[in-house]
Amino acid sequence: MSFLGVIGSGAEVGPDERAGLTQIHSCVFAGSRLSLWGRGVGAVCDDLYVLLTGKVFRQTEMARELGAEPADRASLLLHAYRKWGAEFPNHLDGDYAYVLWDRHTERLLLGRDPMGSWPLYYTRRGKDLIFAGRIRHLLRWPGVVAHPNERHIAQWLALFPEPTTETFFDGIFRMLPGATLSIENGSISVRRFWQPEETPLLRLHDSREYAEGLVEVLERAVRDRMTGASTVGSHLSGGLDSSSVTVTAARLLSREGRRLFAFTAVPEHVVDIPGRFTDEGPHAAAVAAMYPNIDHIPVRHGAHSLFSVIDLFNSTQEEPIFNPSNYDWIYEICLRAQQRGVEALLIGGCGNLTISYRGDRALQSLLREGRLAAFARLAQDLHRDGARRWRSLAHELLRPWMPVHACYAVDRLRGQFMATHEYSMIRRKFARKHNLGLMTQEQSYARLDSRPLRVLALRRADFGPFASAFRQLTGVSMSDPAGDRRVIEYCLSVPVEYYCEKGVPRSLIRNAMIGRLPEQVRTERRRGVQAADFSTHFEPDRAEALAELERMKQVDLMAHALDLPTMETMLQLSPSQADARGGMLNHWPKLLRALSLGRFLRRLDDGTMFSFPELLPRMAAPADERAAAMADTG
Repeated sequence: MSFLGVIGSGAEVGPDERAGLTQIHSCVFAGSRLSLWGRGVGAVCDDLYVLLTGKVFRQTEMARELGAEPADRASLLLHAYRKWGAEFPNHLDGDYAYVLWDRHTERLLLGRDPMGSWPLYYTRRGKDLIFAGRIRHLLRWPGVVAHPNERHIAQWLALFPEPTTETFFDGIFRMLPGATLSIENGSISVRRFWQPEETPLLRLHDSREYAEGLVEVLERAVRDRMTGASTVGSHLSGGLDSSSVTVTAARLLSREGRRLFAFTAVPEHVVDIPGRFTDEGPHAAAVAAMYPNIDHIPVRHGAHSLFSVIDLFNSTQEEPIFNPSNYDWIYEICLRAQQRGVEALLIGGCGNLTISYRGDRALQSLLREGRLAAFARLAQDLHRDGARRWRSLAHELLRPWMPVHACYAVDRLRGQFMATHEYSMIRRKFARKHNLGLMTQEQSYARLDSRPLRVLALRRADFGPFASAFRQLTGVSMSDPAGDRRVIEYCLSVPVEYYCEKGVPRSLIRNAMIGRLPEQVRTERRRGVQAADFSTHFEPDRAEALAELERMKQVDLMAHALDLPTMETMLQLSPSQADARGGMLNHWPKLLRALSLGRFLRRLDDGTMFSFPELLPRMAAPADERAAAMADTG
């Protein structure tokens, strides 16, 4: 949904200047005029008005709890607000963003669900507060300019983990997931209504009970996301997260005699990476074979050219895309899903932090909690069954208290480089200018044990721009049950030792999926590598990448922010040389992130970033002839 709102002295500006959006509401509010332009779902009740994007789960149950007649989802929010006031988001589950104003109390509220499934942005110009679901609408307001935000650029390049309200545009801010912005009595405040770190620990008898609890909460999250969708699909990789989500959906749908489309990205070329599996097709096929109502559809990598994907999604997400190599196959999966009428596409993106958490830093957690017996037992299990050396375990415990330079030296000796400039193309001088250190991530994560580490990573994630872009381009709505608020809170409530029971990583989900997943998937300890054959697919894009690098050299900000000479050297490596230098584990991720950022800022500089039509077709054409030739594979 597209919308633009303003409260303040400039609110009387007509809708003819608002990119074709229709004015849907206007009123005098707290001595100023509040105006809203847009296309979406709204509801009015006496002195209350709400505009809602997205979905509220369990509408019938919510209506019953509120003592209201079953109503549309926007009206349901008004009932919730009447009962709980500004705290009403604490009582909702769903994927949503909203704008609500109360003329009686002269209060305006903006908010997003805890995973931020729909984006929401705002800016200040004089006495005006302007807010919108898309940055491009804010940029049409007089005086709002698309000036790059250097500090945010540096933090993005350095993978700075602290969540921030800043965007790539100076002076334009995003609403944080799980937060509410309130304007009341002339003042503006922002607060987080969701506090996952306050989740109490759950004390059950044994690992079997914790596993049963996980199955129950995951089923609830999956069911809610399928409700109302006539056709359901899933991303099915060879890993535990998407496999668990897929089989949960298949089991629920089978009770209704319905089918599930499961899409798996598979490589075109075989790549061997020691300790990893690079073709997830066989694992995914084994999962699908267990469930007769799954239609399994392999989708090959390389259907779209690199820069067509970067340009399309940089513009639609209104920020540089983080992993361009993955957008190729995700886009192709969404196109295939749209061809089959899929309305809800389930993914498992947050699973590493929730349902399939490895149990990282469990020893630190147990030590800090003073649970010495559990600490000693787990250390022994990790050494014996987890094949961890005592020296490695000792280093894990001591690392939080080591100086940063000592950590850096140890990492280099162990071949595990964590220095900022070694996982990023950021120039060291640019990093120092914005107070980013030698080991940006290490300094932020060093003294965190398992729960605060996971909460920080979850807070940093913002699903909105990603999901919104795919909805706009394909009409397919992606949703992540592994990132459901209830799933997150349950997983945080499970004592950390049950994630690495007997030294086995991801033991909670492995126990939960006994009999539900094939053993080759349930017991797999290797991690998958997606788009592992990217080096080969990059060859047709090499010339354009080098040409883009030359254009980037003409932009002062790029010359100061990125290590362009090293990028040029990396771009000239052959596929075999790139794979020898880390391939998709090290070489390509940092290079492609830099190319995505450089292309974004260069197009922002020359004015072409938002040059394509704003109303995109629901079904995008294949990016090149190769995609068309592959359209019937799988």
